[in-house]
Amino acid sequence: MEYIGNEQTGYNSKQKKNETMGHKIILSGRTAGIITGVTDIEEFDNDTIDLTTTLGRMVIKGRDLKVKGLNLETGEARIEGNVDSLVYTSKNNRDSFLKRLFQ
Repeated sequence: MEYIGNEQTGYNSKQKKNETMGHKIILSGRTAGIITGVTDIEEFDNDTIDLTTTLGRMVIKGRDLKVKGLNLETGEARIEGNVDSLVYTSKNNRDSFLKRLFQ
């Protein structure tokens, strides 16, 4: 954790270092990519990669997908495979559904 704040205001908040980083997607020929600003990979298989970024949840769909590398300190994920779609969802999409289900 890293403290982020302003000494003049006295405001301090705890944030993970990679949450303050920018978010970028570099996709080469729909077969290899680098995604920055990644905070977690929820799950993945050959057809889907479900990850959390600083801008919300992202679901990548395709064929023969692989996570070739993940560095949570830098917030970078490397993927390979045939990417068919890349969709952002809300940050707390899964949590809010579960909360609604059990209320």
